[in-house]
Parts: sequence; C-alpha cells; structure tokens
Amino acid sequence: MMNSNFKLSFRAIWKNKSFSLINILGLAVGIAASLLIFLVIHYEKSYDTYQSRYDRIARMVTIDHNPTTGEVTGSHSMAPRPLADALRRDFPGLEKVAAMQGVGSAQFYIPVQGQEEKKYKVDRGVFFAEQSLYDIFDFSWIVGNTKGLEEPNTAVINESIARRFFGTPESAIGKTVQMWSYRVPLRVTGVFKDLPENTDVPVCIGASYPTFKNLIGKDWDSWRSLGGGTQLFVLLSPSQELAKLQAQSPAFVKRNYREEQEHALTRIDLRFQPMREVHVDKRFDTLKKDNLSPQELWGMMLIGAFLLMVACVNFINLATAQSINRAKEIGVRKVLGSDRPQLIRQFLQETALITALAVVLGSLIALIATPYLSDLMGKQLSMNVLHSPVILLFLLIIGLVVTLLAGFYPALVLSGFNPLLAIKSRISNRTVGGISLRRGLVVFQFVIAQLLVIGTLVVIKQMSFFRNKSLGFEKEAVVMVDLPSDSSLKVRYPYLVAEMNKLKGVEATSLCWTAPASNAIQLSDFYFNNDTEKQPYSAKRLYGDSAYYNLFRMSLAVGRLPFPSDTIRELLINETLVKKLGLGSSEDALGKTIRFTGGQAYPIVGVVKDFNDNSLRDGISPVVIAPDFNGYGTLALRLRKDDVNTTLKAVEKRFKEIYPTYMYDLTFVDDSIRSFYSNEALIAKLFQIFAILAIFISSLGLYGLVSFMAVQKTKEVGIRKVLGASIQSILYLFSREFTILIGVAFLIATPAAYYFMHRWLSGFHYHTDMGWEIFLLAIVMSLVIAWLTVGYKAVRAATANPVKSLRAE
Repeated sequence: MMNSNFKLSFRAIWKNKSFSLINILGLAVGIAASLLIFLVIHYEKSYDTYQSRYDRIARMVTIDHNPTTGEVTGSHSMAPRPLADALRRDFPGLEKVAAMQGVGSAQFYIPVQGQEEKKYKVDRGVFFAEQSLYDIFDFSWIVGNTKGLEEPNTAVINESIARRFFGTPESAIGKTVQMWSYRVPLRVTGVFKDLPENTDVPVCIGASYPTFKNLIGKDWDSWRSLGGGTQLFVLLSPSQELAKLQAQSPAFVKRNYREEQEHALTRIDLRFQPMREVHVDKRFDTLKKDNLSPQELWGMMLIGAFLLMVACVNFINLATAQSINRAKEIGVRKVLGSDRPQLIRQFLQETALITALAVVLGSLIALIATPYLSDLMGKQLSMNVLHSPVILLFLLIIGLVVTLLAGFYPALVLSGFNPLLAIKSRISNRTVGGISLRRGLVVFQFVIAQLLVIGTLVVIKQMSFFRNKSLGFEKEAVVMVDLPSDSSLKVRYPYLVAEMNKLKGVEATSLCWTAPASNAIQLSDFYFNNDTEKQPYSAKRLYGDSAYYNLFRMSLAVGRLPFPSDTIRELLINETLVKKLGLGSSEDALGKTIRFTGGQAYPIVGVVKDFNDNSLRDGISPVVIAPDFNGYGTLALRLRKDDVNTTLKAVEKRFKEIYPTYMYDLTFVDDSIRSFYSNEALIAKLFQIFAILAIFISSLGLYGLVSFMAVQKTKEVGIRKVLGASIQSILYLFSREFTILIGVAFLIATPAAYYFMHRWLSGFHYHTDMGWEIFLLAIVMSLVIAWLTVGYKAVRAATANPVKSLRAE
C-alpha cells in the first residue's frame, strides 16, 4: 500500500515537473536559510556549555545605581584586585575563586644562542590568571601542568602557541619567553590543548598571577583598581545556591567597598552572574567581545521563520491554483471508493516527498554556504551532523512542520471536491475560494519581503551615516605606531619624533597613549576644585603631547593649550565635562582644578569642543587631556594623502633602524573606528542576504502563478489578440492584479517596518532618519522585480501565435 501511494505521489510530482521544481527550490532556499540561522543561534547558545562544571560557574559583575532614585548609572564586568581574596574570606561556600587580567595584544621574544632572537606578536588570548582558573574551567593538558603558577615569571600556553614558538608542545616545557619591550621573563610549565572557539575564557597564554602582582607593586590592594580586561570567576560548591550567595552581597559590599561607598554619589550592586548568562547579556563585556544580543538572536529567529513561511506560501498558492487540473482525478477516485481521510493522507504524502527533496537540497545549499557564513561572522560554524545530532533533529522537525504547514490546506481543498462537479469539469477557482486565499498569501509574501528590504535600506543608510559623520576631529590618513614601553627604550622617543618629522610624506607627529576615539583609560576617581566627594561618573583620560591637539585637528572652545611638558601640570577638558561639572559656560571652567586620588590638583587651562570619543552608538564621554611622558605608548603620524604607501615604507624602515629589537606594528585610525561598528556591519550584510532570499522566494511564487495563469488564459489571450489587443494590454492583463497586491503589501509593511527600524535606530545616540526616499525605493524595487518576474512569462504569452492559442486544449 505504501509503495503504491509512493508511486502515485511520484507520478503526480513528475507530471507537473516545472511547478514541482519551483516548489522544491523555494522550500529548499527557505529551509537552507532557516538552517543557517539555526546554526548561528545554536552556536551562540553553546558558549562554554562543554564545561563539566558549567552549572556551578558564575562571574562577578557590578551595577552602579543612584541611591536616591534607583536609576542605573553604569554596569561592567571589571573586578577590583582585592575582590578575589575578599570573596575567599567572606564566602567559604565558594569552592574556587579565580581572577584574571587581560593583556590584549603583546609582543614576545625568544632569545636564540648564536642567532637573531625570534619575535612574535600575539593579538589575543594573553592573560595573567590565578592558578585556580584552570580548576574552574576544563583544560586538557598535553604536557606539564599548572604546578609552577604559584610562582612569579611562569606561564602555561596552548598547543598552537607552543608549536608556533617552539615547534612541538614537548619542546616548550622549561623554555622561557620574554613579554613586552621590557622583557618580562615567563618560564613555560605546561601546554594545554587549544580551547574551543565557543568560549568566553579564550586563554592562549596564561601568565602566573604573582607576576602580575609584582608588576603592579604597591597599589595592588586598591579597591579602585578597575582596568579593562579584568574578570573574576567563582565555582560554587555542589550544595551552594546562587540566590543565597546573592542575598549576602549587600553586606559584603558594605564591609569591603567602604571608601568607594563613603566618597561616591553612586552605590555598588555586586552580583553573581551565572555562566549561562555571560555570553548573552550585553550589559557586561565579554573577553572576546563577539556576542550577539538576545534581541538580535530573536530577530534572526523570526526572519528564519518568515522565510520558511514565505516558501510554504509558494507551495500553497501553486497547489491550490493547480487544484482545478486535478479535479477529474479526485472525482474518479471518490467514485471508486476513496474517502476524504485517504485523499488527505495521499496529498500530504506528496507534500512530504517534495519537502524531503527540499530538505536534502536545502541541506546541501546550507553545507556549501556554511564556510562563507563562518567567514562573515568570524565564528566556526559547522554542519557536522555526527558531532551535532541536534542539526538532524532540527531538519526532521522542519520537515514535519513544512509538510503540515504547506500541505494541509491544499489537501483539505483537493479532498473536498464534489465528485459530480469534478467529473463534469465544473470546479473553478471561485468554486473553491482559491482566488481570495492566493491574493492574501501573495500579499503576505511581499509584506515580509518589503519589511526586509526596508530594514536593509535603513541599516545601509545608518552605516553610511557612521562613515560620513564628522567626529569633531580628523581621522583620515592618520596612523598609530605602537612604541616600546621599557624605560631604556622610551628615552629614544624624542629622537624618533625628530626623525619621523624629517620624512617627506609625514605632515605631523605626536606622542600619545591612544587616538581621540578609542577605549581609553577610564578616570573613575577625581575631584573638582575643593569638593570632598569624588564625581559620580568616570571620565576618559587621554595622554598627548603639545602636538596631539593639532595633529587630530580638534577645535578649542576657550582658553589655551597646556604648555609643553613631560609631566602633568595643566589640563584640557571637553565641553561635556563642563556640563557634567554643573558649570554655566566653558569660560567658567578656566582656572578651576581637577584633583586625582592621591595626587595634586591641576588647573584647567582650556576647553576643547566636543568630539566623538567612541562609537556613535554612545554619547560623548567627559574627557580630560593632559601631557605625560610616562603615559605615552604610541606615535601618531598624519600622512600626506598623495603617496601613503611610499611614506609608510619609509616610516617602517626608519622605525626599525631606531628600534631594531622591537616589532613594528601600525594601525590606521579610521580602521580602528570602523571596527566599532563590526556588529552593525554584520547585521547590514545579513539583512541584505535575507532580503534577497525573501525576494527570490516570492519571485519564484509569482513566476509559478503567472505560468499557471498563462496556461489557463491561453485561449483568452488568443481571442484578445485576434480582436486586436496589443502586447502592452496583455502585459497589463497579467501584471495589474499583482501590482495592486504588492501595493497593498507595501501599505501593511510600511508602518510595521517604521516601528521596528525606529526602535533599532533609537539604540544609537547618533543616528540617521528614515526619510520617505527609503520607502519609495522599497516599493519601486518590489514592483520592478515583480514586473520583471511577471513580464517574462507574460511577454511569451502575448507574443505567442494566436492560432496555436485558439487550438490549445
């Protein structure tokens, strides 16, 4: 019986090859898109789930709030250095506590006897970490262990670093590498297997925490020591409940953050964040900074569902449209004894066969597209069903859902035909109510397509806004060269500047810490004038010499620049800090002082006009700019734009002559600023892909419907042509209804798109507006694509020989 039904299903599909192909291709594209989106979401949800103690790991995070209003004033995942020991002392229920400090990129040197030393740059994954970190998280040791990490100047490294530095993991044990220009020695005590990419603890090189403590020195016990890249993880004992620990947090803060609480206008809420929330909670940074927000994941999930529904709509449209052609078949089968449940099962089986073919084709499309999506997102996505059976389960569920969603209504329609009317060929579209349904489904398809088109256009416009908006300083043709921080090498800074100024293509140079728009040092403890309480917010601290201001072409509001100096004596502040200080005007700030904790007060001699110091996603921060030779670590160069490549070669050559033992490392400022918007750039590309897919699937459906209409209207077209109808009037016959339906879809999609994209734009402090031109372009694009789709088949019908058309059965 099953074999007979399968043959009937296969014959029905084969009989209508062109429509079956359209259905299979449309469903396959929808399934492939939903499968790729599922891979992304599954990957994002998989971070650190492989850890054997995953349910017992938590991270310490902080939320600052106003004690009077309760308003949240800030949130971060940074941990002060004394916090780890305080947690061990006050929370005996914690099995392990581990602090880690990120280094960012670092240079490493390996002396080789009788040869030139080896130099390496490691861009990420360099940390100082407590030994207990390797007990909280799962590390698989190839050779050696963590035993030496209780001592200073030791480290463990992963397999890739070991092979890069020493050839083999075994060769690395006992060897010493030197970090940074002042050559901190680190003896390798262990080599572990590379951690999976889906981890938020991406350790490649783990230097011992005592090394870090020795480097910090006397300021180690400061509760104000909040630096970027610091994280603190805890491992709960099996019987410990997170809620009970959290209930003890306020008392813990009161005991340990005494100075912080007494001399600040904000209050600290210290929280234990479960490991399952670390990757998805964008209020707090992760060490890799590669997480997508829950809202972005939900958005992708909805888009995947919509694309699949659009594909199912194609199937329903074509199936109901073709139902007239199968009317006699249904009538004969009913007369021969088939009941309605049997017919429904038969038609669902046909749908299941088409869906199965679509699932196979969609899986192949997804398999081919996975590497490209991985490169686009910078994540290691995999279609390996053997290692991830959940993918197979997803395909089975998708196959079942699509079969029911796409096949159930056509099966009801086909199985419900009156056998007498069917045999007498009195079944029509109007008889089964198919026209209204198909119109509604076409409208639904283009609502989804136009939502994605409008979303794509808005995102593209916002990205263009990012690129072109004036930041309050000039970033073009400015490069930042990393400098050695060792004191014996810093003495050559003035000579380096003098030599760079001699190069033909260099317009200006400046010693500084970082560019104006960057993740600069946060100044969290400072006092204005004679205030006894520190300011309830942080300010960015930019170090730059007397040329810094002019090199970046900032604008001075009032006052003057600080006198050239190797130490801090005078300050510049920005207009935002003037407002934060409650001053009436920029002139009121001149002569006032700012005092840093434990230091002297420095006079404000000038106010610079506001410039965007970070991403346009955020507002302008309060900024303090001061010269300080000890704070310099970068050489900024403004280059002439006529021959940048030649100038860069000359810069590199001269730099290596002055610093032959230090690696030359250069970045363009505009590239760094562009990296602020990597997430938005990814969303823009994904929107473009999804919009193209939605339009492609919708166009497939339109092509199928027009093809069917062309067959149904063969004689009508022939008669019209014999009576003198022009090709244009026949084209109008085919395209009129679809044009109206797309217009209706536009009227529905426009307010919905405006609402969602307005909410998305409101997440940026600076954003473009949604002008009428975006919506006009969206409807024009939809109409043009629809007319091209309809026009091809309509032109063929309009130019056909009317004699052959009139003879057609």
